[in-house]
Amino acid sequence: MRILPALAGFLLIMAPAMAFAEAGKMRTASEAEIREHLPGTSELKESSNGYEYRQGNSNGYKITNGQVCVRFANKSTDCVSVKTDGEKFQMIDKKGGRTKF
Repeated sequence: MRILPALAGFLLIMAPAMAFAEAGKMRTASEAEIREHLPGTSELKESSNGYEYRQGNSNGYKITNGQVCVRFANKSTDCVSVKTDGEKFQMIDKKGGRTKF
């Protein structure tokens, strides 16, 4: 029965290290990889402001190597970094939070 508390303690210590190791395998996603992973990017049309828009949508998108930025109707923008290991994709926000992309 002492094994379970020891295992729980080990996981508490090692979980952040394992997450870091997983993140260590990730690399910056190319623009082509991001476009291939995101549905509907072929429907985007480039505007003179450098952002791409879907017809009838006021949100613009700028997709580059390792980054996706959104320009909202009020002209504010928000960007995330995109990392991949070739199969899985992660978004990394301004605060360093990682989520599945």
